[in-house]
Amino acid sequence: MSRHHFRPVRLGCLVLSACVLMAAGCSQPRSASIEKSANQAALNHVVLVSLKNPADTQQLLADCHRLLPPIPSVRTWWIGTPVDTGRAKVDDAYEVGLCVGFDDQAGLQAYLVDPLHLELVEKWGPKASQFRIFDVGLDPNGR
Repeated sequence: MSRHHFRPVRLGCLVLSACVLMAAGCSQPRSASIEKSANQAALNHVVLVSLKNPADTQQLLADCHRLLPPIPSVRTWWIGTPVDTGRAKVDDAYEVGLCVGFDDQAGLQAYLVDPLHLELVEKWGPKASQFRIFDVGLDPNGR
């Protein structure tokens, strides 16, 4: 698949970093029930990272595994890489996708200034060519 080009996000926006890939299933497999999972985060912060050197992917994944879970306001989290499903309209123009879920906006704000998050930003900001960041809240109607 060809790589797409998107307008870069300023490094300062990375401080809004780290979840739209699967807001409804951040940490639980989907069940047959249409009820929301008790483990579902109300606010999910999605970051798609394009690296200057794709060979750095495994190190970024390792740093995310090390730095994200200990942050107190993080309720759910996952990280991964693009999957080639053979679908032409799927955007695979990134090396690492991460989703960090919070109970509320206060949790997200606490995450943004947490020293572990700032360590991740400081290390990986210069190594990234682009960050695409999305903050996604659950549908208040429960759908």
